[in-house]
Amino acid sequence: MTSSQHVAPRSDASLDAWLTYISQIHPREIELGLERLSRVAGRLGLSKPAPVVITVAGTNGKGSTVKTLEAVLTASGYSTGAYTSPHILRFNERIRVQGEEAADGEIVACFARIEAVREPESLSYFEFTTLAALLLFADKCVDFALLEVGLGGRLDAVNLIDPDCCIITNIALDHEDWLGKGRESIGAEKAGILRAATPFVFCDRDPPASVMARAASLGLTPFAIEANFIAHESADHWSFQGQAPNGEIIRRDTLPIPNLFLDNVVGALQALACLDLLPADDVLRGALNDLGLGGRFEKRQDLVSGRLVILDAAHNVAAAELLARRLKTTFSVPDTRLQIEAESRPTIRLVLAAMADKNIEDIVRALDPLVDIWYIAAFEGSRAAGAQEIHARVSTALPKAMIRPYDSVLSAFRAACNDQPDEHAIIVVTGSFHTLAEVAALSDLD
Repeated sequence: MTSSQHVAPRSDASLDAWLTYISQIHPREIELGLERLSRVAGRLGLSKPAPVVITVAGTNGKGSTVKTLEAVLTASGYSTGAYTSPHILRFNERIRVQGEEAADGEIVACFARIEAVREPESLSYFEFTTLAALLLFADKCVDFALLEVGLGGRLDAVNLIDPDCCIITNIALDHEDWLGKGRESIGAEKAGILRAATPFVFCDRDPPASVMARAASLGLTPFAIEANFIAHESADHWSFQGQAPNGEIIRRDTLPIPNLFLDNVVGALQALACLDLLPADDVLRGALNDLGLGGRFEKRQDLVSGRLVILDAAHNVAAAELLARRLKTTFSVPDTRLQIEAESRPTIRLVLAAMADKNIEDIVRALDPLVDIWYIAAFEGSRAAGAQEIHARVSTALPKAMIRPYDSVLSAFRAACNDQPDEHAIIVVTGSFHTLAEVAALSDLD
């Protein structure tokens, strides 16, 4: 069915009605490219959505980086608009102004304005929502627009806007069907967000040559993690060391440890240092205190069993490796292959559901040393792997693992929580934002 065969909702229709509509009007779920989007943006008169734009690309950690920027800038007295994806429970999570989710009516009003000038172009769901976020930020006259790239960088809808600072968090294997095979191809796509004479912060400790070559072609010398900025950690606090635009060393000391991966936090702080916007120690401490983000090593409690639940949206190998490190560090969980008495460590029960195109085998291998029991499930959707498929792939990758298959994420989660009630166990839910969404929506999860 073509775009013209769908009838647009009224301007006062519900957000759900509009989201259903914009998911139907484009023939492909994903279509990279900026031509159609640029034409619609021109008809809207949309250019730069804020005086300062920071664009964040990378394989993992983009949302955490944006969250850190948002928290620090807000604490410094600036107004912010943040655009991220995907969401867990509500679409509104994707568009925030001053740290608060945009209201349904505000988003719908932007959708209606876009639809009024869209034809004859056909926009994808992500393109439509990106334009809505940019319109809303412009309407709100925010000081800063913080934009997370959805997929890749060069042809992603967010790259419509020229940034004032670029951050690339890391380069890992994911979305190879769209971005090309290998880190070099993926890096080349993500480096498409770079602009000449624009600060570039790079948080990858093993930089692909393709990214460095693109930076050099634009006359850019990246601010690189470890070389130009770093976190110095201690038991209960950490210090930031970075570099000002004039080369001066900057330090911020005795900072609270946030519930986010520090590589992403220090990348955000270095970006602010590049813009001469890094606040004083006391302001920074207030911004980072208790800083976290839903679905990123998020700690919850199942009120039925009383057990600790970790929600983490790890959906590729690099993210699974990070999850494994954080589990080991946070809970002092030793490698299960070592001969250690069971009572000396918590049992890790992991609920897994994932997309079919993910490298499930290597994801589970990364987590295997820490997981005692796998609870395999599936969620709905055309791209989702079925429970039987995941079970077969995990069994092949981990022939000696204890694996329990279930028909749904919720049944797997409930079994993981309720099994062996007297055992010291931690429940981990991972594999996809879709997996997390089903568990996070439960009323008995605190």
